Amino acid sequence: MVTKAKKLNSKCQNCGSELVYNPKTSCLTCRHCETNYFLPQKNNDAVLVRQYSPSFTPNQLNRALVAYKCNSCGNTYFITSEEMSKKCPNCGSNSCSLVEDDGYCADGIVPFKITREQASEEFAKYLKKQRNIPSNLKKLAKDQKLMGVFIPVWNFKFNIEAQYSARATEVKQNSDGTFYSTYKPIYGEKNKRVASLDQSATTAESDEFLELFDEKDYVDIIPYTPEYTFGYRVDKINKDIHDYYHEVSKKAEDAMKKEITKTVLSSHKEVSDLFVDCKANDVFFNFTYVPVYVNTYTYRGKLFRTYISGTSGKVIGKTPITIKKIFATILKILGLAAFIALIILIIRS
Repeated sequence: MVTKAKKLNSKCQNCGSELVYNPKTSCLTCRHCETNYFLPQKNNDAVLVRQYSPSFTPNQLNRALVAYKCNSCGNTYFITSEEMSKKCPNCGSNSCSLVEDDGYCADGIVPFKITREQASEEFAKYLKKQRNIPSNLKKLAKDQKLMGVFIPVWNFKFNIEAQYSARATEVKQNSDGTFYSTYKPIYGEKNKRVASLDQSATTAESDEFLELFDEKDYVDIIPYTPEYTFGYRVDKINKDIHDYYHEVSKKAEDAMKKEITKTVLSSHKEVSDLFVDCKANDVFFNFTYVPVYVNTYTYRGKLFRTYISGTSGKVIGKTPITIKKIFATILKILGLAAFIALIILIIRS
């Protein structure tokens, strides 16, 4: 059953149970009666892109929504001020507190496209491809509960403007066979548009998950709306944006300097007084939530964490290995090598 809600909130209009976002139907689904509710279509709306300023502070972000933090699972979630239900959409707890100091959320969101069941299947496929893992790991990891998480990321775009100068030395020969040097000034400029890779805006998860996403994963990005987070954890933004900007802009400037230096040195035999000045400007950025399934399990007292893309099902993470299997593999390789050597020896004799 699919219906159009009069006014969307986190409760079912039929039975009052909690709603969760269902990637399979792209609707909100009631946990109890399984009624589906259409979500407002926002795919054609533009996601806000902000101009960077050294004076920017996070409290300038979206505060049209009210932020609550669950005291049970630690989830931070956002609802409209008109909503009556304050239950955590992640664990259903009623013990939630109003957030005052960091009650802001990202501008855009990439909704989940695959379900927990599909993510579990992708993880099982991933394990089958891994070598030298413990035999009981597949069952152990499969039994673990996947946590659907929206992780905030930053993305910067800016121009790098560079000006450079140097002096090239050229050795020439006189008619009498003697040599002399001449000096030629070198100068120029170069501009390049830089689109940085995404960077995690939270310390809640390892930055390893960033490898799951590329440009095609952002095709369905839409302006943030809280309904897409119902049933999932939302990590809060707690990293310093200015530290990240200085890091990515410096890397871009250093890369430009290396590129210009290489070009100048390859074009002239002798170069001196090389000077390159790079500066980033026309800086824009945005905040986006990306969907990730986090699978955490313990093996022999050690914690392992795997990340599964909520859009493509791509898996990344570390798995435990067993020394016995590695040793057995080595023995097989050595045995095969010895067998081949024996065959060669027999043929030659």
